[in-house]
Amino acid sequence: MGFYDILAVPFGYALSFLFEITNNYLFSLLLITLIIRLLLLPQAVTQQKNSAKQMRLQAKVNKIRAKYSTLNPREAQMKISEETQELYKREGFSMSNMGCLPMILQLVVMMGLYGAIYSPIKYVLKFSEAQLAELSAAYTKVLGDASATRQIELLVLNKFSEIKDYLNPEIIKEADVTRIESFIENFKIFGIDLTANPKEVGGILIIIPVLAGVTALMSSLFMYLKQRKTNPEMSKNPAMGCMTFMSPVMSFMFSFGFPAGIGFYWIISNILSFIQTVGLHFTLKPDAIIAEQMIDETVQRRAKENNVKIKAAMMQKKEDNNE
Repeated sequence: MGFYDILAVPFGYALSFLFEITNNYLFSLLLITLIIRLLLLPQAVTQQKNSAKQMRLQAKVNKIRAKYSTLNPREAQMKISEETQELYKREGFSMSNMGCLPMILQLVVMMGLYGAIYSPIKYVLKFSEAQLAELSAAYTKVLGDASATRQIELLVLNKFSEIKDYLNPEIIKEADVTRIESFIENFKIFGIDLTANPKEVGGILIIIPVLAGVTALMSSLFMYLKQRKTNPEMSKNPAMGCMTFMSPVMSFMFSFGFPAGIGFYWIISNILSFIQTVGLHFTLKPDAIIAEQMIDETVQRRAKENNVKIKAAMMQKKEDNNE
């Protein structure tokens, strides 16, 4: 098993468990996506708070930069880096929550879930390796070799009516055929076959990649407008505009070229991501977080000052008693 397949195993079991409860694959997919979003919510909250803290610390970072502006660039960069790290450590700010760690975590989840979605016959219907090989062989015999692609199981589902007469009944029994046909009916939404490929079929199926692009655009535009308000200088960077539209375009292109079931997942994920982004924006407003952080710092500072005064008073009292 490759790394991709290893990641798919736990998500496959979770998807299978939900399918056994709901007996509806698409609803199970919606549930597992929602559960994953909820599990990742604490990390998103932490990232939101760190983002607000970074905004507040930016003024102090700018002062550090101005302090060493007269030095040569190499020496200045070293000094700025050292003092900035000390500032972040003193303030309890972690750049790891703003950089690669959240992205890596989301990438691992995405790869694992995609692996499970690509293999519904293996993970949800729990067919054996011998049965999967028989389905692949029948597909190859009728429609050509596609065993090298990860989409083989979705292709088998899409063309099952054409290949089922070529299956070995000793390996794929009549009850198995019935299960697959029932599952295929479960793989439709409003009559749209999600095992089909929008690029090949066209027609009404084009709505899947279009919705994938539009739902991705919602989050991208919201984040861009938010960035313009909170950090106007960064929003002037042309790369920001490029990134805003890159994600929707990529969502459309990939959904257009893959089976519609993959696009359906992206639509669900994009909608939940948008709801989470908007929800965190209004429940954890940067200004409110900054104000709360400043209050906490003021309380801590005054507590330290009081401790110093108490210690000083105790020392003075001790000295007076000694005299």
